[in-house]
Amino acid sequence: MSTHYFKARKVFDFRSHPFAIGTVKGVPRGYEDNHFLLKIYSIKHEVFDDYYQYHLEYYLSGENRSEKDFFSHVWHIVSDRIDYFKGQSPYSSKHPLYVSNIRKLNEFLDFLAPLDKWNIRPNDMLIKEKDEEISKLRTEMESLQKKLADLEKYEVSVKPMVQDDHLPTFIDLLQQMRNLTLPNGRKLLVSDHESPYYKMVSKYFVYNGKDISVNTARNPCN
Repeated sequence: MSTHYFKARKVFDFRSHPFAIGTVKGVPRGYEDNHFLLKIYSIKHEVFDDYYQYHLEYYLSGENRSEKDFFSHVWHIVSDRIDYFKGQSPYSSKHPLYVSNIRKLNEFLDFLAPLDKWNIRPNDMLIKEKDEEISKLRTEMESLQKKLADLEKYEVSVKPMVQDDHLPTFIDLLQQMRNLTLPNGRKLLVSDHESPYYKMVSKYFVYNGKDISVNTARNPCN
């Protein structure tokens, strides 16, 4: 029964929690869902989660209850109420109110959607969501493939090899290049850190037929 889904305000309780449903007279039996929805119309989007969690915690405090059952109940009463408003005459004097309520309830459904761990929502909605995720993943994959293709342009099939025991000599030459200056006094090569040079050696050169680690490039004499 819906009586146990939401925490209701006690009769003549003037200090009730702002998320408790009902009025100073409490909640008439059978109208709990209505009061839960009424509260949605008056609260801001930013507190939807707090509102939902407040009643979820209350519901779960009872025995033999699950988050899945609570979510299912909330989802269906919200979606059913949207269908009800949509079925009203567009010429009714309350039409502007119905439109406003539909908009707010749809915002609440948007909030609920990511919480659906059980695929309770309608199949057409789930399929649309999965299609959007697949499309997004394909776009990301195409972007990554393009980046990979661009990087492969700079890959070499055979790396230059530093011969014998001259790795320290080679590193020293790079250090000298790093310190070269132009006639105007400015450096020929500019970098905020030394690491690009070590990484360049590690990536593009080999030493005696073996890869050169960044640490080795940084301390070739060790």
